[in-house]
Amino acid sequence: MLKKITIYLTVALFIFGVTDIALGKEVINGIGVQAVKDVVDKMARAFVKKNQAVQVKTKEDKVGTAIEAVGKGKAGSLFGMINRPLNDKEKSTYPDIKTFIFAKDGVAIIVHPDNPVKAITSAQLKEIFKGKITNWSQLGGNKGVISMIIREKTSNQRIALERVVMGKEKVPVGRVREIGSMGDVKTDVALDKSAMGYILISAIDKKVKAIELDGVAPTIANVKAGAYPVTIPFYLITKGEPTGAIKSFMDFIVTQEGQALVEKEKIGFVGN
Repeated sequence: MLKKITIYLTVALFIFGVTDIALGKEVINGIGVQAVKDVVDKMARAFVKKNQAVQVKTKEDKVGTAIEAVGKGKAGSLFGMINRPLNDKEKSTYPDIKTFIFAKDGVAIIVHPDNPVKAITSAQLKEIFKGKITNWSQLGGNKGVISMIIREKTSNQRIALERVVMGKEKVPVGRVREIGSMGDVKTDVALDKSAMGYILISAIDKKVKAIELDGVAPTIANVKAGAYPVTIPFYLITKGEPTGAIKSFMDFIVTQEGQALVEKEKIGFVGN
């Protein structure tokens, strides 16, 4: 069965490749997380309008998978889209990987729009995670139990926030409610006046209220200025220095047009 699957995959890839050659286009491929992919896809559409001999194709996958694919792939054949730095093990395993940060988002603490609480500190948030602050009245709000929602363990939003708030401590199991999707977190907070959660700054809308963290408003301007405490980097990665069409695409990202497209997505451009 495995042999048959391999044969079918090989045939599919061959047909796929012939089609691209017949169209006379050079195809560059990217793999990585949805948040970065969404931005890259919009930049790719603008790029190919100016470079009609090139086609950009992207696929959503986990950070670790993207790093492995680029690290084990052929130089110049693939780029990755990730939202965290490589860890020490990944750097050791794939020493040829080059990382290029092109944007940043932030992690915003959100509450229901009717909630009067306007700000929270990292210390208070830690006490909520640990179950020592349990009522909104302890934060200057109305009386009522806080329903704290967090993301799944592998979420980079959770990792980034807990690094700032918890340090080396872990969030106690059972103190909070874990949800696997940022969209679901936002929906739950929008519907529940007792809820608190977190989402990317770029995902804030009128359905929820984003509150200050450590006296800093969750805005992209504050992320870019380095003032906001919890940020999420957007990286492109390649095996070795980028070359050919991949380099051309990455160069496009740092042009004025590329910068404008990044900031249109409500994230901060950090290119040269």
